[in-house]
Amino acid sequence: MKVTIITVCKNSESTIEKAVSSVFSQTYKEIEYVVVDGASTDRTLDIIREHEDKIDNIISEPDSGIYDAMNKGLTNSSGDAIFFLNADDYFHDDQILADIAEEFSRDNSAGIVYGNVVMFDGSSEKLVKHDNVSHLYFYKNTICHQAVFAKRDIYEEVGNFDEKYMFHADVDWIMRAYFTQEINERFRYIDRNICYYSAGGVTSDPVLAEKYKYDRQEISAKYFVEARIKLRIKKILMKLGLYR
Repeated sequence: MKVTIITVCKNSESTIEKAVSSVFSQTYKEIEYVVVDGASTDRTLDIIREHEDKIDNIISEPDSGIYDAMNKGLTNSSGDAIFFLNADDYFHDDQILADIAEEFSRDNSAGIVYGNVVMFDGSSEKLVKHDNVSHLYFYKNTICHQAVFAKRDIYEEVGNFDEKYMFHADVDWIMRAYFTQEINERFRYIDRNICYYSAGGVTSDPVLAEKYKYDRQEISAKYFVEARIKLRIKKILMKLGLYR
């Protein structure tokens, strides 16, 4: 099977080399690599161009955000399975794609194969395992998108990322997939570290921080009554100017 890796980036000159190199080092070679650059103004695109002989599709143009770029990557890809590797992340080792392809081949009914991530912040690392996922798990948690490989037909059924969610469109996508019964039955967990995932903070801007929390509450409210009630109360308080 052909595995598409999509990297979206913007002004990522300090990390992009490590990300793309972790793709090139994979022992599995049936790879389509798509890089979507948001019109970087630093050396990001220059670094990418140094490897253009090993990249199938390079897109560099302004976008409206990371999920717009990710959707462009989907549109401009053709692999049987798809994975998003962000510009400040990198694969755990060079056997990842080989193991994932083997898992999909072993179980033809699998639609989403996911594992673990190693979260790092520059000074420490933390292993995040997704080995105990259930419906209730998604009330406040999610499966890190950097641990998820999904077949193309899953994207065709679930749809693209909803760009109205500035920070959580990947969470929304995973939950749409998981809460669709036919797709839920095609989730497969493997106890395998997939990538190193940068744990950079969202933002210190209080307005954006509130948007970060609100979007997550709105997504949870689609599936959980308690979240729906809390969100309704919050909206009333906001309308009355009483929410702090």
